[in-house]
Amino acid sequence: MGKVLLKLSLFTLAFLPALVTLGCQSGSDKEVVVDRSEFNWQLVWSDEFDTKEIDNSKWNFIEGAGGYGNNELQYYSGREENARIKNGKLVIEARKEDYKDSPYTSAKLTTQGKGDWTYGRYEIRAKLPEGQGIWPAFWMMPSDYSVYGQWPSCGEIDIVEVLGHETEKTYGTLHYGNPHKYTGTSYTLENGSFSSDYHVFALEWLPGEIRWYVDGILYQTQNEWFSNPENIDENITYPAPFDRDFYLQLNLAVGGNWPGYPDDSTKFPQQLIIDWIRVYQAEDGYPRAKAPKTKSTKILKGRDPDENGNYVYNNSFDKELENWTFSNFEGGSGSASVENGEIHINIKNGGGQSWGNQLFQTDMNIQKGSKYLIKFKARAEQNRNFMLKIGGLEDRGWAAYSGEQIFSITPEMKEYSYQFTMKEDTDVKARYEFNLGLSDIDVWLDDIVLLKVGGEDKADIVELPPRKNLLDGNLLYNGTFDYGTTRLSYWDLKSDGGSDVMLYVSPEINSRELSITTLESSGMKRGITLSQEGFPIENDATYKLSLNGYSSNNRDIYVVLQDDKGNDLSEISKISFQSTNGKYVTTLDSKMEAKRGKLTFLLSEDDNISKIVMDNVSLIKVKKPFIINGAIKIEAEDFYDKTPTPQTQECSEGSLNVGWMTPGDWLEYRLNVVNPGKYKIKYRVASELDNLMLRAETKLGSDEHTVKTTDHWQNWDTVEGVIELPQGETSLKIFAVDLNLNWIELEPVN
Repeated sequence: MGKVLLKLSLFTLAFLPALVTLGCQSGSDKEVVVDRSEFNWQLVWSDEFDTKEIDNSKWNFIEGAGGYGNNELQYYSGREENARIKNGKLVIEARKEDYKDSPYTSAKLTTQGKGDWTYGRYEIRAKLPEGQGIWPAFWMMPSDYSVYGQWPSCGEIDIVEVLGHETEKTYGTLHYGNPHKYTGTSYTLENGSFSSDYHVFALEWLPGEIRWYVDGILYQTQNEWFSNPENIDENITYPAPFDRDFYLQLNLAVGGNWPGYPDDSTKFPQQLIIDWIRVYQAEDGYPRAKAPKTKSTKILKGRDPDENGNYVYNNSFDKELENWTFSNFEGGSGSASVENGEIHINIKNGGGQSWGNQLFQTDMNIQKGSKYLIKFKARAEQNRNFMLKIGGLEDRGWAAYSGEQIFSITPEMKEYSYQFTMKEDTDVKARYEFNLGLSDIDVWLDDIVLLKVGGEDKADIVELPPRKNLLDGNLLYNGTFDYGTTRLSYWDLKSDGGSDVMLYVSPEINSRELSITTLESSGMKRGITLSQEGFPIENDATYKLSLNGYSSNNRDIYVVLQDDKGNDLSEISKISFQSTNGKYVTTLDSKMEAKRGKLTFLLSEDDNISKIVMDNVSLIKVKKPFIINGAIKIEAEDFYDKTPTPQTQECSEGSLNVGWMTPGDWLEYRLNVVNPGKYKIKYRVASELDNLMLRAETKLGSDEHTVKTTDHWQNWDTVEGVIELPQGETSLKIFAVDLNLNWIELEPVN
């Protein structure tokens, strides 16, 4: 066939044989031959870049700056100067120029909404740029964040990443999990570089296995990962998150945390030149994913705790700084010293990341499956936040076993605590980290503790507090039935001796719903129950239960709030299922409190054979209306209702904020207005992106703004407007896109 250096049409490519010549290897005339016979790969999408202009039916342009979470320097534009077709190739060009308050320009293209796939083979033939601070990438992101939550739990697939100062090496990486973990490796050319010749990079994505290739050479296979958007004890059923549609992204970044920043040696402009991109699907289908083999749970020997069970040595700094290390990164600077039995972190510069100033102790003996309690005392010169984690070292991908926990501290010395379960493999070299960057405010710490409170060693177990709500306020875990090996984690089915019932959850991603089939019933109302316990129930509170569902025939089921001993805490409520799928909502009023409450469905009936289907089960405490009788501040997380996507997160100004707002998303707040009329409305917002929509609505009108970037997701600014409120009970809806919201304030206009 010869070297495939000329353009081939989509029709021609569809009939290429299994053995295909892709081009020359760097530094030789040897042809690269790829065997695609294993899965009978068939071309389903390609761009050969043989048009005069970039095909907007295949590609979107991303516009804007803001660092993109990596402190990058470029402004992505859709101008021809930054992206164009030339001589049958796509050219993405990074330029050194002042443009819209950014010192560099470049381009980023995606196929979002125009091309996305689950599994397949993805190929790109390209020649990459070079220079310190230059960072080209070809990668994939999920099409629907509502499936497994926001990054990193949603997953990210990096097919090609090359750093401009080492152009002989390419990286292939997966990002996933909560806490965030990344796994991958690199491939280095024997001769030449990726900037001097064209090379073919490929990724084969199969159920439960992902492979990376360069010029037909397999250099990496991965088949172990996990997903957990809520950081609860269970993970979403494998192979999540890599079992749903992802789209392609292609960009050329300038600067950032990983490659560093351009210096005097960096020459501009720099070009990423792409000959073609091709996507294949397996003609004969894919094998079923096999979960990774469970590794031995043998407890590895690590450092023993002290006589009090504390894994932290010198926790009160009686031995000055023995066992502790203080370091500076990302522009941070400062020092650590012991004063009056406390460690004083004197910060000169907070740096550009939370780890800009870091105090840590290694050799934390963290065993898989065990639960741990973190405790410490802290104060600050002024109110400030910092990030704490128990995590791995570089060989463990800097994994955050405890999650990245944000603590808000004040000038008063107080004790803080947090519990977590170690979900990953045992790490006897883990690190207890205080990440004190992003602020110049000094910090004092004392009495630092890490205790095992449950797991392999059951002795002296400390009673843990009730579990936390999910990020959307839901008290129930696994209401979507996709956690655990059988997708039924946290749910408990019981039946009496006269009943027979079967549970089943489909493995298909678009039909993961719970089917409850009654084969035989005793007819007793509590003969068959499905319940979940572990969440707190407050006295004299109202809870809203919502779910989607249907039944094989019209039938009633019942639901009640209980304590962990089975005592009813509310009246029994009836839900009348229909034979067509719909949404059902009921409220439950608690008459007592319980530290470990329970929601119980009562499923017994007279019919012998019947099926009920449930999905998206949610139990949320109903917020009482805010009384509007003068000025009032409403925290963003105190919403009455919302669309599914927005989530709460720790806020740099204390408490929580709401983020992850996408087009069409809203937050609803219930108001009881004593004095109707016009009110000044203030919104506390933050975003790395620019020119964003923010709108408040009542039944009397709206207030709308275009919000400018605050340069970081936790740098806050206040936007002001005017809204009219009617008298009595009403609602206020906030619509936004790509904005974090901390609070809103209402004040009468005199």
